[in-house]
Amino acid sequence: MALFVRDGAQEAAVGDELEQARRQALEAGEAGDEDTVTEIADELSSRVLEVFAERPDAVREAREFVGEALTRATPAEASSALLHYVNHTALFREMDSHWRVCRAAGTVTSVFLNGVRGVGKRSTARQWIHSHRDVLVGVFLRADLGMQGGRMVDPAVVLERWLDELDVLREERPVDVPAKARRVRHELRDRSVVFLLENVTTTRQVRDLLTDQPYGVVLMTGQEAPHDLTAFLEFLPLPVPALRDEHALELLVKVSRTTEDPAKLEPIVRNLGGLPLALRLVAGHLKAPVPGVVEDIGARLADRAARQELLNVDDPNPLPEALELAYGRMAVRTAQLYRRLGLLMCEDFQLDTVFALVPDWEPSEARSALSALISGGLVERRGLDTYRMHILVHDHASTVAERDETESERLAVRQWIAHHFLRITERGEQTLSTRWLYNPMNTFPADTAADERRQTEALRDMARREAGIFAAVRLAAEAGLHMEAWRMSQAIRTFCLRTGRDTQWIEAAEIGLASALETGDTMAVARASYELGFAHLERWNVEEGDSRLAREHFEQALSLVNPGASGRSEGERRTESSVLEGLGLLERKLKRPGHAIDLFSRAQAALAGIDHPRGQALLALHLGSTHTALGRHDDAERELLRAVEEFKDLPDGPDRFNMAKARLRLAENRGACGRLREALEALDLAVDGMTGVGSAYHAAQALLLRGDLRLRLGERELAVEDWMSARALYAEEGSVHEGEARHRLEREGEEPA
Repeated sequence: MALFVRDGAQEAAVGDELEQARRQALEAGEAGDEDTVTEIADELSSRVLEVFAERPDAVREAREFVGEALTRATPAEASSALLHYVNHTALFREMDSHWRVCRAAGTVTSVFLNGVRGVGKRSTARQWIHSHRDVLVGVFLRADLGMQGGRMVDPAVVLERWLDELDVLREERPVDVPAKARRVRHELRDRSVVFLLENVTTTRQVRDLLTDQPYGVVLMTGQEAPHDLTAFLEFLPLPVPALRDEHALELLVKVSRTTEDPAKLEPIVRNLGGLPLALRLVAGHLKAPVPGVVEDIGARLADRAARQELLNVDDPNPLPEALELAYGRMAVRTAQLYRRLGLLMCEDFQLDTVFALVPDWEPSEARSALSALISGGLVERRGLDTYRMHILVHDHASTVAERDETESERLAVRQWIAHHFLRITERGEQTLSTRWLYNPMNTFPADTAADERRQTEALRDMARREAGIFAAVRLAAEAGLHMEAWRMSQAIRTFCLRTGRDTQWIEAAEIGLASALETGDTMAVARASYELGFAHLERWNVEEGDSRLAREHFEQALSLVNPGASGRSEGERRTESSVLEGLGLLERKLKRPGHAIDLFSRAQAALAGIDHPRGQALLALHLGSTHTALGRHDDAERELLRAVEEFKDLPDGPDRFNMAKARLRLAENRGACGRLREALEALDLAVDGMTGVGSAYHAAQALLLRGDLRLRLGERELAVEDWMSARALYAEEGSVHEGEARHRLEREGEEPA
């Protein structure tokens, strides 16, 4: 509500106005008055766009509110009703019958909606889900499996996103696809779930995505079902037919809200092949009451029909003439934005991206052009401040951009896109991490650590833009904008680390390395090699050879920064230290702590004389933990105490989480050499520290260990109390480690709380 309060307007008055609009829309919807619902929705949408154009900060405020609401949405709420949907009564009757049979038999309800592009398969699936909103109240998982960036979407990418949506802890996410799939199924156990898988073309795409829960619903869409899908999944294949002429006419009249005699529209309908997408495109031109517009559209379509059957539903690309018609009638500014959106990737985009495409326009001009494209059915609203083109519309927009824009104009647009997403990624990385990034322009500003609220906002913002970000890396590389490509790939690291986007991270890092090589900047190649090595180190998939690939890329990076040479730059020395740290972590994962100690020590030496206190503190923490593994408890004690003090004295304030982590490792070291009381003292501080920074998972780890120590000290009741607390925290986080605490309690004859 506060978004609309401006010019001294009273918040209460605005609230009353919005509530009245909401009630009018509800009453109109219940009465079947879709015109009134549309008018109210369009008015509110226009006001939202105005606010976003005038107050960019409002986008973040609204996004936070809507993002929180959507995380609580049921499948039916997340897949909201479509205005002006012309019901496929017979189709829905078959779906309902199949659903009842499957529920009675205790099996998954699977339906494959097939048909030509533009016939409305996704809309049909969404409408069916919404029509059962009183029953479908569980989890909603969606994936578009269509071609992106010239290749099919990797199932690993989908599973990683779902694990994030299901709030699976980053530390507990598996690395290989089968294990990811098993963890998703584990999270979905005993829960009702609805899958919506769009643009399915092969069985491999869906094999690892689906649950075996008997109360699940799987809706798939595609031009045709893969021939071998039946061997993997029992499903009902249902063709989504083109609309009959009378239903197509009904949809055209409803969407356009035209006052023309419906009989005058019949020739248009006959030439549109019953495809809802084509009908919605043409409807955009009927909204303006310009004399002769119906006859003009009819003549254009009739001319096309004379040359060949327009929009033949057997044609794999049935919409070119309808799209040309829409394009030809656009205002100059609207047509220009349409072409530039064609040069953008076919992904969700936001209003600030529209502004970036037309940097020389006034915000109101960009907003008006976007509104015209939405009104004409060429751009679809996907949520608050989120929009997308249908892939067929995007194909056409891309074609006319190649045809009607000069090469220099297209390059300029791609530069704007790349710079826009470079700003987004580097700003996000600055908020999420204080790590050093290489920038050949030396303009990347130093920053202090952001608070938890700002980091949460940054993660949410990057998550909703993630498809556009990863696509922008590819676009920049393909356009020859190699500096922008490798810098973006460098700036997504912390986002990928926090959200588990391992597959996309590695792909982007590979593109970044290839682009760095194209620049001829040795330092850029070293940093890109390091980033790719670190991505493989984090994923750590044995089958994919991540340990070998991480080592190869780390060693390549190390060879490029002249280790041991005199007169090196600070960037070279920082990179050497980072690479040696990565190699040390690699050796530690390979259970070779002796090798790791040497590498961490060399990483420390590389930072000598460089003001990098956080890096020194992290290396002290690594060294201390590794000394413990080697049984060098005095050395471990020294390094871990040093780490605690250095994290405490950081220039931007204490790093409380890493201080608590160092104390946890200190307790483990003391416990390993029998200093149990001193270990307990360190654990008390670790538990307090972990709780203080809101890290429930790590606090549970500390409590579990403290319970074990207390049992060794004969303090059974206190041990049970710690295990009870650990179990509660693990359960709160949805961690599989809850079973460890439960096992300890059962072993001591205690009933878990």
